[in-house]
Amino acid sequence: MIVLAAIVTVLVFAVSIGISDAQEIPSIPVVIKNGTFENTVDGFRVQVPNGWVVQDIDNLHLPNYLTANEAGFLTLAIMCPQQEAVPIIGGLYSCEQSESSVEIAYDRLGHRPEFEPIENPISITPNDFLAFIVEEMQGRNYSNIHIINRTDLMINITSSEDPDTTIRTAPAKLVEMTYQPNLGLPDLRSYTILATIPENPVPGLRQVLSGNSITYEGPAVTTPSGNPPSAVQQIFQSLEFIRE
Repeated sequence: MIVLAAIVTVLVFAVSIGISDAQEIPSIPVVIKNGTFENTVDGFRVQVPNGWVVQDIDNLHLPNYLTANEAGFLTLAIMCPQQEAVPIIGGLYSCEQSESSVEIAYDRLGHRPEFEPIENPISITPNDFLAFIVEEMQGRNYSNIHIINRTDLMINITSSEDPDTTIRTAPAKLVEMTYQPNLGLPDLRSYTILATIPENPVPGLRQVLSGNSITYEGPAVTTPSGNPPSAVQQIFQSLEFIRE
């Protein structure tokens, strides 16, 4: 089992990642400190490659459907090379049109109809998460779906006050896939980290299990198999979740 040790470090998957709403999604200012982007509200920390920017999506003040991707996951942030980003007033950037972006997303898996019959949501695994994603793709008429590689991981979980101390870990899976999103379109290749994180239980309420993903997608013919591009590897290897 591979452990991704964060430099100072994150998050969730959705295939063919475009945000579902065509209008520009409002973003909030981004602070990158020592090459690291941290969002304690959304619960992740990740390293930003040189020449890349971050679009931190303002999903706390918008209807959820505005920031949902095709699989219905909330898109928390998008990272992309600055040369592919669109400048926004206020010194911000939009990565929504980038062809080399990495998307960070989130969902409460235990509340999905597919998982509701499971009495204990904590038993939902990254393998279940992957099976759910494949079913979602098939439901959107994706074809030629092939899982090329899958590797078990453990992702560090730290607190916002002490990023150097691991308080626990989350099971995850790094998945390489190829697929055709629609007839007549070229095949795509994606690299995704799928992680499942039990959240602190609330008395009287059903246990919450977060499904978190971080995804890179590119043309299958030009995106090498085996490993994503080096900048994307840097992001993946720095992935870390934040919980109190």
